[in-house]
Amino acid sequence: RNDISTESTFSLSGGNEGTKYFISALVKDDKGIIANTGYQKQSFRANINQEISQKIDIDFTSNLVHSIASRGLSNNDNTGTSFWMVFPKTPNFFDLSANDGVFPDNPFINSNPLQTAAYLSNDENVWRFISSAQLTYNITATANSNLKMVADFGVDRFQQENEIFSPPILQYEPNDGLPGTLIKGNASNLNINSSVNLIHSFEPKSRDFIMTTSVGAQYQNRDLQVERITSQDLIAGQQKSDAATVIDVYDQRTKVIDLGLYLQEEMQLFDERMLVTVGARADQSSNAGNPDKLFFYPKASASYRFADAVPGLLDEIKFRAALGYSGNQPLYGQKFTPLSGAQNIEGNAGLTVGGDPNIEPERQREIELGFDAVLFDEKANLEFTLYQQNITNLLLERELSPSQGFQTQFFNGGELQVQGVEVGLTYIPINTQDVNWQVRTSFYKNRSEIVDLPVPGFQAGGFGASLGMFRVEEGKSATSIWANEGGELTQLGDANPDFRVSLMNDLGWKQFNLYFLWDWQQGSEIINLTKLLYDLAQNSSDWNTAGQARISEFGFNTSPYIEDATFLKLREVSLSYNLEPDFLQQLWSGFRYVTLQVTGRDLLTFTEYSGLDPEVSNFGNQQIGRNVDVAPFPPSRSFWFSVDIGL
Repeated sequence: RNDISTESTFSLSGGNEGTKYFISALVKDDKGIIANTGYQKQSFRANINQEISQKIDIDFTSNLVHSIASRGLSNNDNTGTSFWMVFPKTPNFFDLSANDGVFPDNPFINSNPLQTAAYLSNDENVWRFISSAQLTYNITATANSNLKMVADFGVDRFQQENEIFSPPILQYEPNDGLPGTLIKGNASNLNINSSVNLIHSFEPKSRDFIMTTSVGAQYQNRDLQVERITSQDLIAGQQKSDAATVIDVYDQRTKVIDLGLYLQEEMQLFDERMLVTVGARADQSSNAGNPDKLFFYPKASASYRFADAVPGLLDEIKFRAALGYSGNQPLYGQKFTPLSGAQNIEGNAGLTVGGDPNIEPERQREIELGFDAVLFDEKANLEFTLYQQNITNLLLERELSPSQGFQTQFFNGGELQVQGVEVGLTYIPINTQDVNWQVRTSFYKNRSEIVDLPVPGFQAGGFGASLGMFRVEEGKSATSIWANEGGELTQLGDANPDFRVSLMNDLGWKQFNLYFLWDWQQGSEIINLTKLLYDLAQNSSDWNTAGQARISEFGFNTSPYIEDATFLKLREVSLSYNLEPDFLQQLWSGFRYVTLQVTGRDLLTFTEYSGLDPEVSNFGNQQIGRNVDVAPFPPSRSFWFSVDIGL
């Protein structure tokens, strides 16, 4: 498909003494590469700063976003309806296209993907409003100290409507005896966040040090409600829920209230060369087993910089170290049994008990060491960081013996460790009036290990031993991939890459600017089940050679379907031109700038992975359980031409 995507932006800023404002708007229309798919977005943003008096200042920010996503039908299913679940079983010599507006039935599987793409609709309509206000009140100010209060209030409200309509005329619809399906979903969410902070700064006349003390309280309220109606056997194919003979209703409500208190002291010493910060935070949440219990998370950090360490070579170097604790609260419902009537026990409505009344947040400790260096007369900046995270009190779910009357239970236990290194280098080879060239590269890698696990190893994603799965086991990586090899469950890979490297170049010459970004991933494995689908249908491109050998070992050896995900991608290239100021003034004196830009994204991918994209994930962007390729939405390249106007 060669549909054109468009994006238009508008921004305006200005103000006078005491008042400043910024207004921007965006209209975007991305055409999908599958029929009847795409994404539309409109947004409006306004920022206003008002200085009421010398002591009172107010900042107000508001953002309204509307989007419509038409997703089509892709990824895994067990009914043979998703596009890429159908293509493997359909020989390429069979014509699936419509003749005089009528699509033929697919004799090889119960779905015609071209018919499905033409008539099925899968739309998501979202309205989101985000607004915040900040009040700053300067209580007192002297020559050596000042005290101010900062109060924040924010609201985040979104309304999401989903509708999937699968009309009775689609080939697969009559197979369950209920032709025609309509699914309507409605989700509404309201997040409220408020805080009050007191900030005191003190600097003695000697200027030997500067102390900044902060203390505050934070309140959060999150309220989510999800409603869904599934209607089947639509009378005369009507797109109405009450025109169905079978209706199923789902309704969920979650409400979470959090409270946080914090205290922090920041000290600048030795002519501001040394910075020391100590602090602590105490949180309580209605998701915890004891909603009144406070969980404490201390932190401390220090840095010291040396100026003119090696003149001409090392302009400045700053060493830093930090230790901090944080928490990851339990999910809603993990402390009690949801009163849901969806369970069935011998024909009667029943409940499944799985909560823990003593559930607590996970606790994370992170240690970080590193340095920042300025080199070669400020032409280069080097950043280096080593870190280690230890997450204890993990939130786990275990199966219980049937004799206890319960199926599963959430509980705290175990420990996960993550170690990593991050390096960043920015270099400016040329910086003149006409030419400016900046190069930045970054490198990072990390490794995880389940240090302690109080239960036997368990599956944490994927489809099982014969198809490949993710498994959590003591002494192993948290992202390890396991599958049958020689009939035995064996670790065959890891979704976590060996390392990632990026390279950015930003070159400006007079009114022109050229920018490009490369991204290199080394290592990482993917479970390629799309290849398996083609092998099972005896329709893979190499079926007469390697395909038959792969499928002959299916279920006994899974390694042929676990592939290396190494890649090199050209993420983005853009070329822009700023119109000459004199020419703009001739057009209209109100122009501040006009920029013409051509951009391409995801233009090139170099990889030996046999699937569509080595970054595909059937289960979304989650930390454990990614890197499973099952009938994905095909990746696309994007080309943009934009005009940016400043008034």
